[in-house]
Amino acid sequence: MGQLRWPRAARGLWAVAGLLALALLAPAVPAAADEGSCTGKLAERLECWAGRVGAQDAAVVTLHRPLELDGKSADWKLKEREPVFGRGPLVVLVPAGHPTGAGGTLLLVLAGDRLVDKDAEITRLDDQTLTDLRKAGACEGNLCELVAEAKGKGKTLRGKELVDAKLAADLGLNADSVGGTGGGSSLLVPALGVAALLLLLLTALVFAVRRSRGPRLAFAAPAAPTGRTAAKSTASAVEPPGRHRAAPGREVRRPSTPGRVAVVRTALHPQGYVELDQCLRRAVWAEPGEPAPAPGSSVEVSEGRGKDAGILYAHACAEDQRTVIDRARHGS
Repeated sequence: MGQLRWPRAARGLWAVAGLLALALLAPAVPAAADEGSCTGKLAERLECWAGRVGAQDAAVVTLHRPLELDGKSADWKLKEREPVFGRGPLVVLVPAGHPTGAGGTLLLVLAGDRLVDKDAEITRLDDQTLTDLRKAGACEGNLCELVAEAKGKGKTLRGKELVDAKLAADLGLNADSVGGTGGGSSLLVPALGVAALLLLLLTALVFAVRRSRGPRLAFAAPAAPTGRTAAKSTASAVEPPGRHRAAPGREVRRPSTPGRVAVVRTALHPQGYVELDQCLRRAVWAEPGEPAPAPGSSVEVSEGRGKDAGILYAHACAEDQRTVIDRARHGS
């Protein structure tokens, strides 16, 4: 099995290691963390983030502290921001430990992809702000109902409610860290260092997937049962968060000409990653009536056409099917 190689992976990892070391050793970490960030009032921040999404197709924002809802709603330009942040996408990460603030929740609603810690504190929004978001078409599913202010519900809700409603991915399943908290130094420095590492790794992943010209990021979901019945009944439960998804679980006819052979790298339930030409590509299992092959197996892949253009479909290898038929004929 060949080793998986990401585009420019070596230089990217050395850069991540160097920046992490600087973040851990610098005496003025809080000041350094703000350099290069989008600052100012909420309207200015939204404009800055929209510019980053337009320039690089994706942007990642981590809410390390509450973001206030300041200024006038007309200055936020929600109708303009919603399609840009959804298509980019704008990826918003919400760790636990502090409320998002009303501005942070507004940004979370606008985001194309959301990664939320189950213990995160999501600040509820007032009726006027929710009305503005609905007019902008930003309320996915029952998201705005979940974050609405209501008597007896408190000022915040837990991130677990968004994860359980499939409106956000669990940050704990899609992020990891190495190391402990001992040693006598302040917890703020290592926490910011790990956050910087996470931000850089996610940005590198977005860049690598974009270079592969496949569909955008897929995030982990809780493991689902296997088998024909489970593949049909749980297809919707493992969709990645966001408004712009491929249509998983739909059977796609095998092309008349042989497809290219790729190696499965993550479980196709029904979406995952395959290795093709030494790059990771997002793929959709096109035979929902059959169990998807395990990681390490070979599959035939082909590009969708028409409305499915840009989607990579995976089928069982024709050689594997012939082997099964031959064994059945010979009773082995």
